Amino acid sequence: MDKILECASNYKKLTNVRYNMVIGRKGKAVKIVLDFDESNFHHLLGLHKLTDLVGIASGNRKKIFNQILGKSITAAQIQKSDFFDKLESRIDPLCNLEKLLDTNEIVFRYNEKLHTFSVIKADFLLSTPLNNRDTYIFLSNEKDDNYFCRSLFYETNIDYTSRQPKYTLLYKEKINISTGETEVQYDRLKK
Repeated sequence: MDKILECASNYKKLTNVRYNMVIGRKGKAVKIVLDFDESNFHHLLGLHKLTDLVGIASGNRKKIFNQILGKSITAAQIQKSDFFDKLESRIDPLCNLEKLLDTNEIVFRYNEKLHTFSVIKADFLLSTPLNNRDTYIFLSNEKDDNYFCRSLFYETNIDYTSRQPKYTLLYKEKINISTGETEVQYDRLKK
């Protein structure tokens, strides 16, 4: 299986998953309900950066996701882009997104004003190791307590956690949406 198809297949499984988390800092709790929509895969993989592949870079995101799953868009086609190197650092983290989210690692409030060099618009930042490298997962608020994964990639020479306020994970559960089965992955609230 090519790596792009593997990423899409793994992400497709996540569209049936919801994470409920409670994080806290200085006596205040924040609830995060994390869901996964097929249309978010496009940006997570970085397909928007492939500006020389216009149909892939700016086409219908959900349709492109399904074309990858249906093998009418392949890794070989994507690798032909002159800008493929701009998304290469996202492939392994995206293929392992569920594994990364199943860990109970560090959560930061993300203040984009501290990183004026970046165009990432996010509310929270997860920093989690993968293959002995820190991996950043940026979460953005959709509405109320609902969040989605905005971006993810391996840490480069920039430490996005620098000067960001650190939160404590208090509770996390993983829900299979179709069966309703719930797995409590972390519960510091009982203690």
